[in-house]
Amino acid sequence: MKRSLLLPGALALALSYAVPMLPVVAQTPTVPAERHQKRGVNLNLTADQKVQLKQIRESTRSQIESILTQEQKDQLAAAKQQRQQGQQGQKARGLWASLNLTADQKAKIKAIRQDAKQKMAAVFTPEQRQQLEQQRQQRQQNRQQPAQ
Repeated sequence: MKRSLLLPGALALALSYAVPMLPVVAQTPTVPAERHQKRGVNLNLTADQKVQLKQIRESTRSQIESILTQEQKDQLAAAKQQRQQGQQGQKARGLWASLNLTADQKAKIKAIRQDAKQKMAAVFTPEQRQQLEQQRQQRQQNRQQPAQ
């Protein structure tokens, strides 16, 4: 079960660019692998890749948590608990905006995320990176299309 959760977390971290998406990093993903299969993300990661990505994700989470104040950590923990109980909470962007991160915190988190992104990219094969890029482009196209 835990292995199936590594891919969503790894992908979320690898594909995210902005600080507002941080909750994906800060918390263990709970999205079933089947949901990602429907999106077309199937990188066929090796066991070694999964371990490496998990280590990067855990290190990143730890570094980010060290930057947050106790109050900010408490807010994130409360939001995580709401999600685990099936309650609809704030969207990721709204949650992180409500934390009122300082400019220094934002800059440090951005640097941590960029470093993690580079480390993760080094774990993926060229084919896997290409698949991730295609998926990112597809999501951008889907966002740009008007709702019908």
